[in-house]
Amino acid sequence: MLLDVRHIVGAILLFVEGLIKIIKESKDFYELEKGIHELTQKVSKQFNSD
Repeated sequence: MLLDVRHIVGAILLFVEGLIKIIKESKDFYELEKGIHELTQKVSKQFNSD
């Protein structure tokens, strides 16, 4: 599987933006962990959809 640089940059930006939002909105460690897990699943699906 060959990845386009734009695809990788898009996934990284999605992850960073999501991570910042999760950190700001999480009330406790459980919410932080759950949010990061869901975010990594969302980002990894971008790579698997190719």
